[in-house]
Amino acid sequence: MKRIVQTAFLFAAAWTIIPTAAARTCSTRVKKRGYDRKQIALTFDDGPDPVYTPLLLEALHKYNVQATFFIVGKKAERHPDLIRRIQKEGHDIGIHNDRHISNWLLSPSAMNHQLVRASEKVSAITGERVTLYRPPWGHFNPVTLSKAKRFETIMWTAIPGDWKKNMTVRKLADKLRNARSNGAIITLHDSGNTFGAHKTAPRMMIEALHLFLSDEDSEQYEFVTVTTLIGKQRA
Repeated sequence: MKRIVQTAFLFAAAWTIIPTAAARTCSTRVKKRGYDRKQIALTFDDGPDPVYTPLLLEALHKYNVQATFFIVGKKAERHPDLIRRIQKEGHDIGIHNDRHISNWLLSPSAMNHQLVRASEKVSAITGERVTLYRPPWGHFNPVTLSKAKRFETIMWTAIPGDWKKNMTVRKLADKLRNARSNGAIITLHDSGNTFGAHKTAPRMMIEALHLFLSDEDSEQYEFVTVTTLIGKQRA
């Protein structure tokens, strides 16, 4: 029995923890930061949300910020007008699987299905090919990168924990300030419906974002899409 348990543990680790750690720390195909220039990419996962995404878009417009949205395919299907608005306002749109499900729970064929369905749904709305992917919860399995080879896989420099119930506006604003750096990719969430998230967390996040973006030091940075951030180094 002990050997069976050990074998099961090793198999689970080989499918979950090991490929995640390797992708996050070693893979050159996973982007976590842009070039050393005064640019930051704000990224938003798990949407679109009919309540919070419009409020977020208004905040981004107010501060002339271009951002990147990693969209859940089924939510895009339910809210195509929000996808079109995100596109019209100049933001990047990537995918975050068709459902918000960890890649640790997916077989290779199910992994491929999630990517194909999500990208097809978003492309049908925007008329453009999806080029960006972020795995839910940042979880990789051994086939994630091979199945996602047609996308740029994007992680983050900082993930301040905006979804947590005990997070406050002031605390999150301070975490965002501490995350400011050249080429940073900062991950936030415009939906509170994901497992483990507080339902009204996006409202608090948007309030903190106002404090952060109106900060004097933030004005020294250009807030750009991920595509711009990881684009070719300027001469």
